[in-house]
Amino acid sequence: MGIFFQDRERKKSSKQITVIRIILLVGVFAFLLMGLKNNFDLFYTGLAFILVGITNIINGAESHYHREKKKVYIPEYLLGVLFLTIAVTYLS
Repeated sequence: MGIFFQDRERKKSSKQITVIRIILLVGVFAFLLMGLKNNFDLFYTGLAFILVGITNIINGAESHYHREKKKVYIPEYLLGVLFLTIAVTYLS
């Protein structure tokens, strides 16, 4: 199992980061539900993508803070930028 899945000892997140993640998760679900309620309005989907991008950037910053390898935090940053780019296309 060590070929595809690596055992990482990830340090536990602080309470503030955990609270921020929960708030962002609730916001994503709220925007997606509002988009469904308003006849699949893509404006709310764009806002949900912004929150997902922010969440990924926070995860990357936390991985960078815990001094993990570049293989860990660079993809998290790039995924956050990708979601923010998708959000801009939905909002324009």
